[in-house]
Amino acid sequence: MAFTAGQGMKRPSFGAGQGTILRVLSALYAGFGAISRSFAGETDRWFLWLPVLLACGIAAYFGLPVEPPLWLSLAGFLILACALWVFRRLSWVLLLLCVLGAVTAGFAAASLRTALVAAPVLADETAGELTGRVLFVEAGEAGDLTVLMAPSAFAGLPPEKRPAKVRLRIRLKNVALQPGEEIRLRARLMPPPDPVLPGGFDYARQAWFEGLGAVGFAYTAPEILSPSTGGPRSRIAALRNAIATHIRASIGGPEGAVAAALVTGERRAIPEGVTEDLRAAGLAHVLAISGLHMALFSGTLFWLARAVLAAVPALALRYPVKKWAALVAFSGAAFYLLVSGGAIATQRAFIMVTLMLGAILLDRPAISLRNVALAATVVLLWQSESLLGASFQMSFAAAVALVAFYESKSVQRFIALSRGDLRGGPAQWPRLVLIYFTGLTLTSIVAGLATAPYAAFNFNRLAVFGLAGNLAAMPLVGLVVMPAALIGLLLMPFGADAPAFWVMGKGIGWMLTVAHDVAHWGGADRLIPSASLGALALVTLGGLWIALWRRGCRWLGLLPLLGGLLLWPHLSRPDIFIGREGGIVAARGLDGDIYLTSARPSYTAQQWLRMEGDRRSAREAVSSTESPWRCDARGCAFHEKSRPLIAYSKSIGAVMEDCELADIIVSAVPVGRAIRKGCRADLILDYFDFWRNGATTIRLETDGKPTIETARAARGARPWVRQP
Repeated sequence: MAFTAGQGMKRPSFGAGQGTILRVLSALYAGFGAISRSFAGETDRWFLWLPVLLACGIAAYFGLPVEPPLWLSLAGFLILACALWVFRRLSWVLLLLCVLGAVTAGFAAASLRTALVAAPVLADETAGELTGRVLFVEAGEAGDLTVLMAPSAFAGLPPEKRPAKVRLRIRLKNVALQPGEEIRLRARLMPPPDPVLPGGFDYARQAWFEGLGAVGFAYTAPEILSPSTGGPRSRIAALRNAIATHIRASIGGPEGAVAAALVTGERRAIPEGVTEDLRAAGLAHVLAISGLHMALFSGTLFWLARAVLAAVPALALRYPVKKWAALVAFSGAAFYLLVSGGAIATQRAFIMVTLMLGAILLDRPAISLRNVALAATVVLLWQSESLLGASFQMSFAAAVALVAFYESKSVQRFIALSRGDLRGGPAQWPRLVLIYFTGLTLTSIVAGLATAPYAAFNFNRLAVFGLAGNLAAMPLVGLVVMPAALIGLLLMPFGADAPAFWVMGKGIGWMLTVAHDVAHWGGADRLIPSASLGALALVTLGGLWIALWRRGCRWLGLLPLLGGLLLWPHLSRPDIFIGREGGIVAARGLDGDIYLTSARPSYTAQQWLRMEGDRRSAREAVSSTESPWRCDARGCAFHEKSRPLIAYSKSIGAVMEDCELADIIVSAVPVGRAIRKGCRADLILDYFDFWRNGATTIRLETDGKPTIETARAARGARPWVRQP
């Protein structure tokens, strides 16, 4: 008997809900398969994620509340290395172990770096006679000096308690010092300062990795005990100072200070107004010697050397003059690295230039994301703490974004079409100019978008008209300023550098005029409130996902990118801020603004306002008529309707009075147990709380219970955290 349709065996039937679930599961399975095939087809891009994985391990290390044993970090890396060898034939297991191994390597590198740079840190504020050798000297705008010293004796401290390096401010007139000199003076030194609020910038951590054990100022003029020993480091520092002094003297004015900063990295002589104009115009990156400067410097030298060699037919036709020019450019880049101070951005730029020139020597593509990844890997393994700095974040964000943008096929096709045949003589100049400014515009847009989140996160600033500032000023930097700086340096030993530095000064003068004009457009410099680290991490992941992959799956990076941007303004903000030693307090009013009890310490007050995205000065935040604070010589009281009464007391008598009415008492003096027992306040924080825990913030929850956060708890028990 034959079966017909509808007879015998029947198809299974599903309800509407089950059918929907099956369709969703089928779509998810198909999507996962497509993503897997996309990843498998991009094996040549997997290496680009190595520095990202290293960075994850480094971030995990710095996020720990306690210092892990060094042996544990190294042992974990060795165990994973052995596992890689054992499972080397299992592809997916091998891939997973490689990922874990890279993360563990980053963790171990950071742990090892912390141990290698360990040096004594001053325990408490101390004054006394200081003797030591000058390592570095930098002159300020007002003629003051910032001196980095290696102490040989200080206030009778034994070597194990004496800081290895100290940074001093000398505000006395007619003081001249040279690197390598041994000096003696009286000074007051302090440990590197703690953050001004929990989770804020930790200068003490940065100082730890610089080997800096104390900061302070000099009481007396230095007495020179012996001249410079003439060691390699002293000679380099002396050369750097001599070049900076010569350039400032040759050009003069703010232009000379900026010119010296572009060559030697010494920026303290630049007037504050000029620096603010450059920031507001989106040109602050010009002062940080990074990839732009290194590329212009070495690129100009490469072009000059190649042009000179190519002008000699006997050499150009028989020898690889392009490679010779690459070696000359490498020598110039190394010299620029030494005289510029070797900041993180400069080191990254030097590594990138070295890889590019090495690629020329090996007949490989000079600019690629692989070279960027190699540079990032070297920097992270060499100086793991650089991951936490704005310099590393912004320089690599710009480099990755620009290389990924110009490597894309659509942009490459556009470049090929726009170039056309440019051998038509003068008639092609308009096209060349158009191509140059089109490239400059695209570069400024891409780099500006890539670095904007990191500028907003680290500096709370957003240069609204940065594109206009860069379009107007960067041609001057690329075509006039940096080539003139190179020619001036080449001619300096012969005393013939004056014309080159004159041209450089004129170019910088035009650039500063552009910066001043753009900075004074309405709303040019906008302050952005601080965001959470999670928001920045999502934006970073999304940006890297889009930049490092090539296939369609790259656009999945839009999800974390948009998620980070949406999360950005939703950081929970404290209601009460208390300074490191209880010397200043701020409270948030019903209008959302914070109001201060004092404008000093000025650095703390300005940092609090900056992190709030508040453009008011510290004095305006104190003396405002809208301020709910009411102060006298004994303290202050903050009260608004339906809010707790906050008292800031400067004496025991004021504390005893405030105990009768206040809900929260912040005391700049110690408060004994007897007073606490008889006080109606729900919370009392006194001097010893701040001495132990540093800067403190309080959130007033909806249930009325305050939530306290301290800088000490946020920092954890790490080597750079001073024990009270």
